[in-house]
Amino acid sequence: MAENNENRIRRRKVSSTTNNNRNTGKNGNNNAKKQNSNIKNTRTNKNKESIQEARKKREEREQFELEREIYYRKKKINRKKRLKIATKLASVFLILAVIGGIVFSGFALYAVQGAPQVTKELIRENYISSQVVSDDQIPDDLKHAVVAMEDRRFYKHHGVDIKALVRSALNNLVTSSTQGGSTIDMQVSKNLLTSEDKTYKRKVLDMYNAIQMNKVMTKDEILCTYLNNIYLGKSAYGVAKGAKVYFNKDVSELNLAQCAMLAGITNNPYRFREHDQAKARQIQVLDDMLEQGYITKDEYQDAVDDPTLFASEID
Repeated sequence: MAENNENRIRRRKVSSTTNNNRNTGKNGNNNAKKQNSNIKNTRTNKNKESIQEARKKREEREQFELEREIYYRKKKINRKKRLKIATKLASVFLILAVIGGIVFSGFALYAVQGAPQVTKELIRENYISSQVVSDDQIPDDLKHAVVAMEDRRFYKHHGVDIKALVRSALNNLVTSSTQGGSTIDMQVSKNLLTSEDKTYKRKVLDMYNAIQMNKVMTKDEILCTYLNNIYLGKSAYGVAKGAKVYFNKDVSELNLAQCAMLAGITNNPYRFREHDQAKARQIQVLDDMLEQGYITKDEYQDAVDDPTLFASEID
């Protein structure tokens, strides 16, 4: 009897243990299933986020490409418009240039009609100065000073400086100041062959004479002619007379400072007959000479420091 009770108790324990094991197994399976489900959900969420991010980037890229295409399309349209406008303006300018050229040619033919042939003899016959010196008696510093101040492209053009004329015309149009475009060659024509009349006919005739002059004379001969006949104030025509009047020297004896001052006086003899005005103008001439390489910095400074007194002030 006692054995039967023990067997019953044993069977109950085994049964309870088995049930517990079964319950534990079920719980473990449930936990595993939950973990797998969480992992799957996490992966699904990540995939969704990746898809959304990729879609967003694609949309941004497409938007960027669209904006860029619109920008370049507008730019191309604007470029075509500008090109069209530029073409029209160029056509108008060309037409005006052709018309202007025809008109100017006709006027030039009218202006030079009956003009005498330019020769060395004709120019020599019309000299104003009574004190004429040869080219080798005129200091190089004086020649350089006049060229640097009056006509820096003198040795490059053939009587007419187109660049200077265009620059002068533009300056006179857009500013209140007046700027001349005459070359030294044209001034020789005005001084000896035409007149002081401020007319387009005289200007065209001076241009014609300057071109013809370059065919029969060298640049040095033209410059020498100019320097021998230029007006320097105080009834002095030519650099030989001017050197005597202002410095009581032969022109060949002038130093750099005196050459620069004498050259500066030619611009406005009445104004620069006063020494303080002439000194200020001299420095401008020296600036031009230094800029164009005719003198060194030391020569420039020595000339600026030189008082360069007039003979009348020394006496």
